[in-house]
Amino acid sequence: RLIPTGYGDDQDVDQYHTGFGEWKDQLYSRLGVDKAAAGSAEDDGPVKSDEVIKIESRQLRGSLKAALDDVTTGQVPFQDTKTIKTHGSYQQDDRDLREERQKLGIENAFSYMIRVRLPAGYCTAEQWLAMDNTCGKYANGTLKITTRQTWQLHGVVKRDVKNTFRAIN
Repeated sequence: RLIPTGYGDDQDVDQYHTGFGEWKDQLYSRLGVDKAAAGSAEDDGPVKSDEVIKIESRQLRGSLKAALDDVTTGQVPFQDTKTIKTHGSYQQDDRDLREERQKLGIENAFSYMIRVRLPAGYCTAEQWLAMDNTCGKYANGTLKITTRQTWQLHGVVKRDVKNTFRAIN
């Protein structure tokens, strides 16, 4: 056996990262690999917890405006994916297209899911029609109501995220 397996405690504040770091150091040592040569020059250091990101995000703004205005990519930076979650949105990519797009050397097909609270699970006909219209205009046309009393709009592309939020509000 090379070294004991184990990736750390996922209940730690930084999830598995501290334990994995210790395990990785043991592995490199055992293999005789220089850590500096094995590490990436673009390493950002330890992953920050969601709470630290929220504190550093200028009242949950982060750099979302600049990230959403950037037309050169369909995704937002990692820190902003954490910030945008607090606003009810998640960055996703199309798993069915992932392998094909990687072969072509282009980025994944990113889109966003936007979640909207549905207080007490109730909506009026006017609210339904307004959400359906917003979904048809900015999302992939599928409006879902979840068991957690929310609407979900899937397939919103980055250039339409701000307009979708405006239409919802």
